[in-house]
Amino acid sequence: MKKHLLFGATVVFLALLSTVWAAVSAQTRQLSKLHKAGATDGAYRDGLFLGRFDARAGRNHRVCVGRWSSQSDRASFASGYEEGYARSAVMSAAESQ
Repeated sequence: MKKHLLFGATVVFLALLSTVWAAVSAQTRQLSKLHKAGATDGAYRDGLFLGRFDARAGRNHRVCVGRWSSQSDRASFASGYEEGYARSAVMSAAESQ
């Protein structure tokens, strides 16, 4: 009887351990993806925010990069805006169905 109890406890422990490992692994991949996408870049994050904001408010797609002086910041802003607008537009369409 003790062997069965020990076996069952081991199986439960391993199942919990694998669940935690999978969750941590998924979160690490997501954070890595965000970091690569420019999540630490101010211009990118600003574009992401404004893109989401415009899409949720039902505004037309319009990237205004004039507030950023360097070409690399403008490109980062535009990339963030495109992603934010596209994600929010897709989510809005899914919610309305």
